[in-house]
Formats: sequence, structure tokens, C-alpha cells
Amino acid sequence: MASILKLLVFLLIFLNHEASGRFGTDKENYNWYEKNRLKQKCLKRDDPSGRNSVRLCWFWEGMKSWFRRSSISWFPGKTKSWNLTELTDHCNDYYVCMENTKCYKDYVLFETFDRCSHDAFSIGPMSFCNKKLKDFHKNSPGILPSCVVDFLEKAPPKKWTCENTKSLGDCLLPQVQKHCNPGLLPIFNEHQAARQYYLGCDGKLKFKDIENVIANSTTNSTEIEIL
Repeated sequence: MASILKLLVFLLIFLNHEASGRFGTDKENYNWYEKNRLKQKCLKRDDPSGRNSVRLCWFWEGMKSWFRRSSISWFPGKTKSWNLTELTDHCNDYYVCMENTKCYKDYVLFETFDRCSHDAFSIGPMSFCNKKLKDFHKNSPGILPSCVVDFLEKAPPKKWTCENTKSLGDCLLPQVQKHCNPGLLPIFNEHQAARQYYLGCDGKLKFKDIENVIANSTTNSTEIEIL
């Protein structure tokens, strides 16, 4: 019990330190990353309510999401029978919490969901496919396409875009079909389609608050209003 209390005290101190650095009283001291992710109304010095909501969401839901991610990482085998909704359940909880703060820009909400869901997919069901691809490459070097080898050996991009998510999906699909468990293919395809949706790449979402407007949006695009 004492160790749990110590852990909670440490986490609260850490939260306060991080929040102070990210949301100081001086507007110019806001962390540039958070400042660009938040709506202007939540950066006002005379109204800290929005920033307080962001702090609580970042801490509590972020901590719950971390525990869920750790569980998937420690026991990836249990995800073999999960559908995409079950796999990304913690991502949805975090998304709802962020949305309820009414502070995050809309494209940030979907971008965060994409990052969370892709991480869960990668350390969950896709991890077994990655192992098979690595073993195949080790035993038969020079056969896998260079884009697959780069995926297996290099760090992922710091920022996911329409271009690199589609390129990665198109690169991996033939190898998933050829080398991996056939049961992975449906959720692989669903995950790739979901990524194109979350990032606004398929034209179904068009974010008014994003800096880089997607050029190839369709007439069926849905504009998300900024509150």
C-alpha cells in the first residue's frame, strides 16, 4: 500500500512539473507542441479551465492508456482474436477525454487516435507477422523489398502522413498475404483503411483547423466544425 501511495505522489509531482512547463502562466512559455495542438481559446491567461481539463485528461486517461498498451505489449497473443474495435478501445477512451476538454484542434484528435491505434496494432497482432518477416529476411536475405526491410529495421516516422501511411500499407500488403497468418489480413486491411480515414486522406474528413490542406479531397468530404 505504501509503495502505491509513493508511486501516486511521484506521478502527481511529475504531472505538476510537466504541466508547469507546458502551460505556464506566461503565454509565451507554452510548450510549442501543445500550443500548436490547442485551440486559441484555451491559451488565454485569464481562463485556466481549459488547460486544467487538458492536464487532467493527459494524466489520468494517458496513464490508463499506458497501462492498456503495456498489457498488449506483455501479452500480444491475446490480441490475435480481437477485432479492431477491441484492439483500440483505450484509444477511443483517450479520444473522448481529449474531445471533452474542447481544447484540442480537431485534426489533432484524429491524428492522436491514429497514432494510438497504429501502436496497438503494431505491438499486438502485427508483431507476430513482423517476427515471421524478420525470420524470413534473416534466412533468405535480399528477397524482401527494401521498403519492408526498412520497416523492420528502422525507426518509424516521427510524423505519419497520408503519403507514408499509404506507402507503408501498399508495401506490406503483398508480404502479409504471402508470409503471415491469413487471419491477420482482414484486420490489416481494416487498419490501413482506418488510418487513411483518421488522417483525412480518403476525402471523408476535411479539417478546417489543419495547416496543410489535403489537395485530393472529394466532394463527399465532411467538414468538421471548430467549436
